[in-house]
Amino acid sequence: MQRLVLPACFLVLLPLLSVEGADVPSKEPGPQARGQICEWKSKGGVAYQYYVPEGYDPAKGANLTVILHGSNLDRRWGFANHKAGEFRPDDVVVCPDGPTPNGQGGFNFLKGDGHKLHTLLEELRRALTVKKVYLYGHSQGSFFAFQYAGEYPADVAGVVGHASGVWTWTQLGPKGHGIAIVLMHGTQDPVVPYPQSAGGYEAFRAANYPFVRLRSLEGWNHWPAEHNGPVRHTSQQLAWCEGLTTDDPDRLAACLAVLTTVTNKAEHDWAGLYSLAKHVKESKIAPEELKERAERAIVVVEELAAAQVASMKLPAKLDLTGDDFVGQVPLFLRGFPTVPAREELAAKLEDILKDHRERGIKNLREYYQKAGKKPAEAFAAGIQAVREGFLHVECADRAFLDQMEAWRKDAQKLKLPKAALKAFDETVPVFRKALDGGWRAFEQVCGKAGKP
Repeated sequence: MQRLVLPACFLVLLPLLSVEGADVPSKEPGPQARGQICEWKSKGGVAYQYYVPEGYDPAKGANLTVILHGSNLDRRWGFANHKAGEFRPDDVVVCPDGPTPNGQGGFNFLKGDGHKLHTLLEELRRALTVKKVYLYGHSQGSFFAFQYAGEYPADVAGVVGHASGVWTWTQLGPKGHGIAIVLMHGTQDPVVPYPQSAGGYEAFRAANYPFVRLRSLEGWNHWPAEHNGPVRHTSQQLAWCEGLTTDDPDRLAACLAVLTTVTNKAEHDWAGLYSLAKHVKESKIAPEELKERAERAIVVVEELAAAQVASMKLPAKLDLTGDDFVGQVPLFLRGFPTVPAREELAAKLEDILKDHRERGIKNLREYYQKAGKKPAEAFAAGIQAVREGFLHVECADRAFLDQMEAWRKDAQKLKLPKAALKAFDETVPVFRKALDGGWRAFEQVCGKAGKP
């Protein structure tokens, strides 16, 4: 399972330094700024950094990708975590400050700030030949990205929100149905819980958005996902958004190429590749050679999903044991949505999964309510959550399981009953063993995947 990589302090502090240790020149955006990171300020007072690719041709134009930082950071966060010229290399990339200063040198994207980003985009359209606009937001910036897409749907072709959710005032409706939406979230995020994106996904689905998906980053925490491991997750999701919305066959081919480039088979976005390949196969603008490439990818993903199901050897009754399937089933279901073998298994387990979710949430609610003042009662509720909801993602939260283990070690001081200790010993260690084994089994099967 992805084990996060760079220290969190590196990712938080790096944006506060100059990009790549150099001064950034102040230069009005335009073709003359090709090949270097520059800074400018919009007429509305929003400072931003931007990068125009060296190959930018004003006659042909380019897409525009906007990076929206998290709370209390600034424009430098963008290129500090997404290397200019490598991240979306064919796009103009823009990293603005949040329009609302926090009074301490940082900035935020808040409810009333949409008009200032709209003004900035209009200025950039006058300075450069912009084809389509894609937003990538992280944390608070991702909540705002979805809000902005609802407020100005004609401005945006696609949105990737990482560590996100959807604010209650975000407008969801038919005017936004042409926008491709990805909610990308680490399953071990201690800052913005994973269920926020799961809930946001359901909100878009309920609003009948045709191009929306939830991309789960297994074991990932809150930090940016582009350069923190072997897979450039953000680039993959933006390629998916562009692929679903482009009218340019060359760009469609480029997007499929991003998702057929596999650098780590266990962490690759197979479901994203699958749905994009299906789109390419049915596209009126795709040449036959590209459709053949898409067909190969479809076959590879379908065979891989079938192999995952076959490897699980599910018993007739899914009890909590240390067997790998306990950890592998949820990983597979989150990782392969829309693929036939996955959908067949999900349908077969529908009632069980619903029961695990409901019981897991019920017991975890009691656990969190009592964790501060009544640890013995919280301990009992936590055990029940694992016993009754072990297939639900929140029951596999590492911080929750670590706290349960810490209480077990402090049992005498907390006066935990012997019956509860026995129940813990029969439950939590077994569950953690199954989680680790499930990842290894999932990874092993993925490792045998063909080349898409």
